[in-house]
Amino acid sequence: MKNNARVAAAALLQAAQVSAHPPTYGNATTSAVAGSSVTFANPTGVSTTYSTKSFDPSLASTQLPNNDFSNERLAFLWNQVGPIATGPVTTTVSPTPEPTAYGNPSNGLHPYVPSYAGNLSGEHLPSDFIWGVASSAYQIEGAAKDEGKGPSIWDFLSHRVAKQVADNTTGDVVASHYYLYKQDIARMKAVGIPEFGFSISWPRIFPFGSGPINPEGVAHYDDVFAELVKNGIKPSPVLFHWDTPLELFNSYGAWSDKQIVDDFFNYAVFIIQRYDHLVDTWFTINEPQYCNWQYSYYPFGTYLPLYNNVTQGIKARFTCGHYTLLAHAKVAKWYHEEFKGQGKISFKNSGNYFEPNSTAPADAVSVQRNYDFVLGWFNYPVWGPSGDYPQTLKDTLGDILPVFSDAEKDLVKGSCDFFAIDPYTGYYAFGIPDLEACTSNSSYPGYPECAGSASTAPDGFPIGPSADPAVSWLYSTPLGLRKFLNTIQNTLFPTVPSIMVTEFGFAEPFESQQPNLNSILWDLRRADYYQGYLDALLTAVVEDGIKVSGALGWAIFDNFEWGSGTNVRFGLQHLNYTDLTRTPKASLFTFVNWFKEHTS
Repeated sequence: MKNNARVAAAALLQAAQVSAHPPTYGNATTSAVAGSSVTFANPTGVSTTYSTKSFDPSLASTQLPNNDFSNERLAFLWNQVGPIATGPVTTTVSPTPEPTAYGNPSNGLHPYVPSYAGNLSGEHLPSDFIWGVASSAYQIEGAAKDEGKGPSIWDFLSHRVAKQVADNTTGDVVASHYYLYKQDIARMKAVGIPEFGFSISWPRIFPFGSGPINPEGVAHYDDVFAELVKNGIKPSPVLFHWDTPLELFNSYGAWSDKQIVDDFFNYAVFIIQRYDHLVDTWFTINEPQYCNWQYSYYPFGTYLPLYNNVTQGIKARFTCGHYTLLAHAKVAKWYHEEFKGQGKISFKNSGNYFEPNSTAPADAVSVQRNYDFVLGWFNYPVWGPSGDYPQTLKDTLGDILPVFSDAEKDLVKGSCDFFAIDPYTGYYAFGIPDLEACTSNSSYPGYPECAGSASTAPDGFPIGPSADPAVSWLYSTPLGLRKFLNTIQNTLFPTVPSIMVTEFGFAEPFESQQPNLNSILWDLRRADYYQGYLDALLTAVVEDGIKVSGALGWAIFDNFEWGSGTNVRFGLQHLNYTDLTRTPKASLFTFVNWFKEHTS
C-alpha cells in the first residue's frame, strides 16, 4: 500500500475506534480508502460479526490475573522456558555406606594451612554456636521440570535470555541434589557437619506461585527434613533464594508489585507451619540486595511483561527492595505474634567490609554511603529507631524511593531476631571529587551510591589473593572480617543481639579449567581463605566480645553460580557434572578440622 493510502486507512481506522460504537462488518458490501478508487469487500452471507480494537503492548495493564491452574497452563509456562535437559539420575537414590576415611591432605607432602593467629590454641566458640554448610535449591537441585514443579524466573532467564549466563549453562541438572539428597546428607554426617543451610523451591510447592499446592513437592521436602533429622543434622531453611515462580512475572510483575507480599506470605506460612517443630533458625529472604545487582537487570519490557511502568534499573531496584522487606516483615510478625513460633527468624544480608582509603573526610563519607546503600537500605528500617530508610537514601533518591506508611514502619521495625550477613570480601572506599553533582543527578555515573571502592590498597597493591576472574569482585580479605563484625555490632547496628555469618566462601582461580582431580583437590587459596576467615571470626569473639552465633560455609559442593554458570566453582567438594560424583577438596578438611578444634 502506498504511504498516502496507509495514512488515510489509519485515519479511518482511528476514527472508527474512537467512536462510541466500534464498526461491525457483515452487512456492508464494500469499503474504500479516502482519496483512492480502490475498494475492498466486506464479508456477506455469514452470521459472524466482526469488531475492531486498537492494540499496543506498551499499554499493558498492571496485572494479567491467572486463575487457571491446569496442566495445560503449566505446560504453557514450561513452553515459555523451552526444552529442559534430563540428567543421569531421575529417581530418588537410596544412600550407600560412606567410606570410613576419605583421601585428604594428611597423607600428602604439603601441610594444612596454618593458623594466622597463634594465640587461638585452646580457644572455643560458644557451646550453642551453629556451624555447617550452605546451598540453594536452583543452584544444586536439578530436576527442573520434575514431579509437578513450576518454572522459576531462573529457569526462564537461563534458557531464554541471551548472555544471561556467561557459559550458557542452566540449573536443569547441576548436582541433581533433588534425587541424591540422601547420599549428600550421609556425606555430611560422615565428615561431621552438624547443620545444613538450604533453600526450599517456591515453585516446587506452588507451581504457579499461588493457587493449589503440589503434593509431590511437599512429599520431597518432607523426606529431606526427615532424612536430616535421622542423621542428626539440623536444618536451617531459607524460604526464598531468588527462584520466584515465573507465573508471578506473567501475572503482575512479581517483586515490582505489592501483590507479591501476600503471595510470598501464603507460601511461607505453609512451609513454616509444616516444619517449624524441626527448625531453630528460619531465613525468609536470601540477600535482598539482589534487587540491585540481579533483579534490576531482569529484561522487563523485552522478554518479560512490563507492568507498573517498572523497567530495568533504579526503579526496579528499589521497588523490589521495598516489597521484599515488607514480605519478610509480614512473615516475621505472623511467626512471633500469631503462630507463636519458638525459633528465630531473619533475612540474610549480602554485605562486605569497607576500609577508608585515607583519613580524609571524603573517604569516611564514602565508607558510610557504601554501607547505607547496601546494608542500611534493608537494616536501618529493622534495627534503627524509626522503621524507615536511612536519610542518605531519602536525600539522594527523592521520590524514586518508595515510602513506608506508619503501619508498615511498625511492621518492619524489629522484624529480625538476629543479624545475618554473607561477608565474602572487603574493599577500600574512597571519596569522589564531585559528590554533590552525583547525588543531585540520577544520570551521573555511580548514582545513587556516589561512593568509590576498590580491591586495591592505597599503595596500589591488591588487598588479598584474587578469586576466579569470573568473580572479579572477590578477594580473600580475612583481616577485614574481624573489622567488619566489629563495625556491624558497634557502629552500624548497635542494637543487634547477635550476628550469624550465613555464607562465606571462595572460588579457586581457574579451577574449572584444570585437567583432572589431581590438580583440583588441593585448593590452596580456598583452604587459606577458610582458615583465615575462621581465625578472624574466633578472634572477634574471644578478644573483641563480638556476639557471633554461627557460620555456614558456601558451598556444600560446586553448583550453578547464577550469571557465572557452572564454570565458577565455590564447592568444598568437587562436582563432576557428567556423572555427578562428589569428591572432598582440601578446603573441606580445613573447614571441618577447624570447627572440631574450636567447638566444644
